[in-house]
Amino acid sequence: MVKAKRCKVAIIGDVMIDHYIIGRASRLSPEAPVPVVEVVEEEYRPGGAANVAANVAALGHDALLITPKGADAYWSMLESLLGRFNVNMCTPLALDIPTIRKTRILARSQQIVRVDWDSYVDDRYCDISSKLLSVLPSLDADVLVLSDYAKGIVSETIAKTCIKWAIERGIPIIVDPKPQHKERYIGATAMTPNKAEAELLLGRKFDERFTPGDGARMLRETLAMEAVIVTLGDEGMVLASRDETIYFSARAREVYDVSGAGDTVVASVAVARGLGLPWRVACEFATLTAGLVVQKMGTAVVTPEEVEATPEWQRLKAYFAADVDLADKPKLT
Repeated sequence: MVKAKRCKVAIIGDVMIDHYIIGRASRLSPEAPVPVVEVVEEEYRPGGAANVAANVAALGHDALLITPKGADAYWSMLESLLGRFNVNMCTPLALDIPTIRKTRILARSQQIVRVDWDSYVDDRYCDISSKLLSVLPSLDADVLVLSDYAKGIVSETIAKTCIKWAIERGIPIIVDPKPQHKERYIGATAMTPNKAEAELLLGRKFDERFTPGDGARMLRETLAMEAVIVTLGDEGMVLASRDETIYFSARAREVYDVSGAGDTVVASVAVARGLGLPWRVACEFATLTAGLVVQKMGTAVVTPEEVEATPEWQRLKAYFAADVDLADKPKLT
């Protein structure tokens, strides 16, 4: 942010590239009852953990993405895209598997289909964990993010070792989780599941007798975390910390696309906590940035200028100012 403190955010996780094919659809194919899309433009953007890193950097902070290096043309394209955001990269090993790619075809502002080219890291790549973890002793970061898309990078060894490392150094570690990996996140500082992920983590649905706030508190206690933040789409988000459970209303005026909004949330929470700000402030900030990013097409980032143009920023800007002591900043109510 303008005249703001900077923090260093390290991100370990599954990277991918998002591919958008945008066109017009005015007729059906004679071959099958599907629309014919006449392509107008194509676009590539960072996805997954790479989108988290891009969001951190776009907000004006230092992002270090720790990931295996790919060997195909899409990896080179992803490196170039991240370079435009000034994301630093640490690639302690190379893999001979394709870069994960997700292609979305859109017409009339509507997504028609998504095609995934997935790659999974498995036991054939047993040296990945040791090589990725080799960067920890010299890692200089204010906060560490685990961006788990269940493609194999955030293994049990990676997760548990990173959590132990962060605890020993007294820095927060924030997890963007996948429900099937629940046990490996125990002891992390916080995690940011969406509503569906939280229900899977809990093994039950939310209803009038078991609210997202109840679920967030249960997850926080079960997984021995400082906080759990459950994002609720157009209903905002709920924070369960050691001190309180608070609901935050969504800020979006108009929702265009929710793709990648979770990456923006975890990036914003990581930045706020890396600066030493309270959980309530972190969630206010994440609600603000998520409300901005869902107004854009596809996976996207939010800039300081966009943040500072919102009325909500007036409540938060003192917390991010470099020349104001945290003890002197107003308390959010």
